[in-house]
Amino acid sequence: MTAEAVQRGVLNQAGPAELGTDEIEKRVKIRAERQRILEGDDPVRLFVVIDEAALRRTVGGPDIMRAQLDHLIKMAARANITLQVIPFDVGPHPGTGGRFTIISFPAEDPDAVYIETIAGELLIESEGVGRYRRAFRRLNAEALSPEDTIALIGRIAGS
Repeated sequence: MTAEAVQRGVLNQAGPAELGTDEIEKRVKIRAERQRILEGDDPVRLFVVIDEAALRRTVGGPDIMRAQLDHLIKMAARANITLQVIPFDVGPHPGTGGRFTIISFPAEDPDAVYIETIAGELLIESEGVGRYRRAFRRLNAEALSPEDTIALIGRIAGS
C-alpha cells in the first residue's frame, strides 16, 4: 500500500484487524524498507504470485488502485523480480488459505516461512517449509506466465 493511501486514512478501518494509523504507518515503513533490498548492485531475487482478486479489489479509490497496478507492472519489469497472477478461472489453489512468504537464506542458514495474521506474525522453520515450497511450486504452475500477468494487470489498470 502506498504512503498516500495511509495518509488518506484508507486503511484505518479496513480489513479484519481494523488497524490504527500508527500501526499502519509502521507496517508501511517496514515494507518500504524491505523494498530497498530489491534495488542496488546485488538485489534480492523475488518471486511473487498474486491472486487476481487482489488486483480487482479496489482499495483507496480508483486513482490509488491504478497507481498500485502501475507500480506492479514497473516492478515486474526488473530482472530480479518474477510476478505471476493466479487467474479466477483456476478455481481453488494452494494459496487460497492465505498469503505466505518463503525466505531463503545462504546455505548455512535454514529457510523459513513468514506469515502475517490478525493475531500477529508467524515464523515457520524446519519441516513446515517444505509444505509451503510444494504449495508455491503448484502456484507457479497454475499461474499465468509473467508476460500474460503484465498484460492482465495492464488491462485491469486501464479499466
